[in-house]
Amino acid sequence: MAGPDPTPLRFADAGEVARWDELVEAAPGGGEIWQSREYAEVKRHQRYRPRYVVGDGFPATLVLEKRIPLLGRFWYSPAGPDVSTDADGSPMPAEEYVARGRRLAAFARSQGVFLLKVEPRILRSDDAFAVLARAGYSRAPHVLPNESTIVLDISGDEEDILRGFSSSTRTKIRKADKEGFDVRRVEASDENCRLMYELLSGTAEDKFELRPYDYFREFWQGFQRAGRGQLVLGYDMGAGDGAGAGAARAGEGGTLVAGMFATALGRTSGYKDGASAKSRLPTGAMYRMQLELIRWGKEQGATRHDLIGTPPSDRLDDPAHRLHGVGQYKLRLSKDVTDYVGALDLPLRPFAVRLWDAVFERLARRWTLTTRGDVFY
Repeated sequence: MAGPDPTPLRFADAGEVARWDELVEAAPGGGEIWQSREYAEVKRHQRYRPRYVVGDGFPATLVLEKRIPLLGRFWYSPAGPDVSTDADGSPMPAEEYVARGRRLAAFARSQGVFLLKVEPRILRSDDAFAVLARAGYSRAPHVLPNESTIVLDISGDEEDILRGFSSSTRTKIRKADKEGFDVRRVEASDENCRLMYELLSGTAEDKFELRPYDYFREFWQGFQRAGRGQLVLGYDMGAGDGAGAGAARAGEGGTLVAGMFATALGRTSGYKDGASAKSRLPTGAMYRMQLELIRWGKEQGATRHDLIGTPPSDRLDDPAHRLHGVGQYKLRLSKDVTDYVGALDLPLRPFAVRLWDAVFERLARRWTLTTRGDVFY
């Protein structure tokens, strides 16, 4: 005989919202940075309203809400709901997720939601997609950059971590230090954010879509203010005898050639953004930068480091993939790629969803591009 229906979900109260990150970190795998309160606040830049969902036996789940004229509410749960089952971040199978997703869908319907977009970290497979399709989910274009990714084990000491890299990568890191490449952890001031964005713009060019400067500044400053982010800039000191780094600490100087931003939540740190001025980049500079992110992450208590985004495991050698270049860089740190199912759409009011797909989504993209220069609605 079936047991009683679980208690309906609800919105978090003020006290729960105030300690939201703690609730997210309480997940078996330590939580996702995309489910944090800091990320929720950044998304206000795109006119989303954060909604914090809780319930008995249900993980704390951030959903981002937009009201769509004539259609109702649209909900998107970035990297959620959480499906981790242990401290290693192992995910539950798709069959077990379906019941959890049903609870969230029922609550969404009660709030007038016509389309629920979720992003549970279920491992990609034909069987998983078949299970999800039977439950009403369909695959949607990617939203977060780490639909496929590499997660490094950084639980050991630095020597253990370095042994996980290729021998050529270790050599390049040592050469960067020897040549006087200076890595600086800096405040996410307006000036430093602008420097980082200029590097990022040069790296992006026509290779990938880039959000406006204000979005990145809010992200970098908000996360660093909360102690969950760190901006790192790299300078070429032009020294070949290894004295450059010490000189930089005394008198700064040097030529800015690289920048990265790291995040941390629970047991996971992440390589959120990275850019370089390739024409002047010293040998091994970007690997030395990544090592600094890992060091910072370990200081925050992280035991895993997410490189945040590679081509899927079956397209690693495809030069046509938009992440091919960064993927080749990350594969020199590890070749262990994890593929997730990615973003999934669950229609709750099919007629409204058909209108959204045919007309409204296209208009939303055009509106944000015209009014805010943002390619994402």
